[in-house]
Amino acid sequence: MPFKLIGRLAVLSSAAVALVMTAAVAADMTAEEAKLYEGAKGEGTITWYVSQYTTGEADALCALFTQRYAGVSCNAVRASGQVVFQRLQQELGANALQADVMSTNDAGQMFLLKKDNHLARFAPENLQYQVPELRELADSENYWITSGISPLVIGYNTNLVTEAEAPKNWTDLYDPKWSGQTAIGHPAFSGSVGLWTIAMRNLYGWEFFDKLNENKPQIGRSVADGHNLIVSGERKVALTPLPLVLQDSLLRNAPIKAVLPADGALLPPSAAAVMAKAPHPNAARLFVNFLLSEDAAQGDVKNLRYPLRSDVPPAEGVPPLDSYKKVMVPTEQGISDLQEVQSQFRDTFGI
Repeated sequence: MPFKLIGRLAVLSSAAVALVMTAAVAADMTAEEAKLYEGAKGEGTITWYVSQYTTGEADALCALFTQRYAGVSCNAVRASGQVVFQRLQQELGANALQADVMSTNDAGQMFLLKKDNHLARFAPENLQYQVPELRELADSENYWITSGISPLVIGYNTNLVTEAEAPKNWTDLYDPKWSGQTAIGHPAFSGSVGLWTIAMRNLYGWEFFDKLNENKPQIGRSVADGHNLIVSGERKVALTPLPLVLQDSLLRNAPIKAVLPADGALLPPSAAAVMAKAPHPNAARLFVNFLLSEDAAQGDVKNLRYPLRSDVPPAEGVPPLDSYKKVMVPTEQGISDLQEVQSQFRDTFGI
């Protein structure tokens, strides 16, 4: 058989397989999902501003989305919460919005965007499958969904610290034995660190940070910075998200372990919303619905994160949410107190 003919047959065969796979996925769609998909194919892409996932996780989720919705590309723009929010505000101010969907660890940002009419009201079809407790944390008028939970805990390097030596409470972080050995994020750059700062002030007053400053902690931007310093052995203990600890310890055998503080792990719910003037409105709604899909939930399970759906159990090794104490910051307080604690933080730590 001539080489050119073989090549053409191979191309036709690949196209046929792709067509069959696309048809199979389409047959699995609900009527509403298929309608959004048709509109999204005409738009061709979706841009997602996100702080709640790592870059790798966000890209992997985009890949899952594109795999299900052929012809609709997904562009994840990942940065820390405050950086994402500032970029979004600049685009809105210049009437040059690039984002279709925004996900953040600071639901207070959603309140501000809603107040200024920058969010679209949308109740995704898959909302019916979400864990009820998480659904209740979302906007009651359906301007945003709860798109994740990533408890903030204390992490420690297991090569340098024994389980008996590890901090048990947040206040243990300012024990003199951790001088020069701790790491935290910055509330001016990370939404979740901002909430943690408020939570610690609620529990212990600003004296907590005055004492912590005496131990000369390493100040990064995001909570991931402190986490990475533990894994590398540059710091012994740090403020860190539980999923990152589980991923590194259970999947990569890294020398890190989590402490669920007896005085409460901070539970900052992540939120995702469709922008009111999204350049690709159908793709945006399709993507937000996908965030609550079984495929996305299984992706969270694979990454040792808490799945959002009640019909998808967490992975082995992930502590049940009802098995440890948690603290939360009311959204209204997160909005009203953030700038004040950012200023106090700079004054205290000089950065």
